[in-house]
Amino acid sequence: MTFFKCASLLSITFFSLCINANTVAATSNTAPLADTAFAQLPKALTLKGDALPFTDYKAWLAHAQSNNQKVVYVDRWQKAVNPKKFNALMKTTSAQWIEYESDGLKISGVMVSPKHVGDKKLPVIIYNRGGNHKHNVTRIAVVERLMPLAEQGYIVLASNYRGAKFSQGKDEFGGDDVNDVLRLIEIAKQLPNADTNKIALYGVSRGGMMTWQALRKNTSDIASAVIVAGPSDLHTTVARRPDMQALLNKLVPNMEQNQTKALDERSAVKWIDELNPNVPILLVHGSADVRVDVSHSLKAAQHLKDKKHSHKLVVYENGDHSLTFYREEVESEINSWLAAHFQ
Repeated sequence: MTFFKCASLLSITFFSLCINANTVAATSNTAPLADTAFAQLPKALTLKGDALPFTDYKAWLAHAQSNNQKVVYVDRWQKAVNPKKFNALMKTTSAQWIEYESDGLKISGVMVSPKHVGDKKLPVIIYNRGGNHKHNVTRIAVVERLMPLAEQGYIVLASNYRGAKFSQGKDEFGGDDVNDVLRLIEIAKQLPNADTNKIALYGVSRGGMMTWQALRKNTSDIASAVIVAGPSDLHTTVARRPDMQALLNKLVPNMEQNQTKALDERSAVKWIDELNPNVPILLVHGSADVRVDVSHSLKAAQHLKDKKHSHKLVVYENGDHSLTFYREEVESEINSWLAAHFQ
């Protein structure tokens, strides 16, 4: 398990049995998608099914119980899903699994929209998940991170990246897979309900690295960015984490033959001066993060300051990689940042 895994501490087994993507429960909710951003979609985007095919929390719980014989899995799922919050989010937002093409590959992901959109133009957030090819944007992530953003009045798009379970291709951990993020930006600009002047990137852990790289390659379409516990210097990563060296050797093309170049391409501190300084960046980190050391955000913030690049750094004392005990504070900070920079 790498340090780029998303916020939840639940096991991979639990995710795949209880809540993983692209499976449809028997209690499917066939509520119409009219009056959401799904009502009119560009041909580049295909809906693959309801991401949360449950009428309410009880229906999801019944599915979890029927799908697992071991009580421990259901117990962990219950600790991750807030019944009141979930039921409230289901009334105001809708989430669908999606598929789109990137470099000729079929890439899976998820899209979340507020309900009762009508003909309004809404800001768009491209959410970049953490984890390697063994991970996906899970239902838990949709409920914890994406639906609350949609509830604020945003359209949210998230990619699983190439090489993941429901996507074609090979994960290069910040190589050509960055194109999967850039492609979503282009698709977002085609959404009838999208305000194309208000597109933000939001990356967590490995997704923070993807966000840095997308900002480097697209300097004109992004209004702001949020990076939570994201690495900015992969040289530091491999020096601290021998297990990450092994993972990168496996995923990154020509890593062993040309390690310096490969790590430089994935390290924002090496090319921060190439970013558009008018795109403000929020950096969020826990001071006790043992997966991605806080020095990544501290170093990035110093480089941004030196380049007079608009940014804000927020460090939570003794916060872990997932900022487990700061969830409400982090959500409030990010919501305030996005609202201010979507004006």
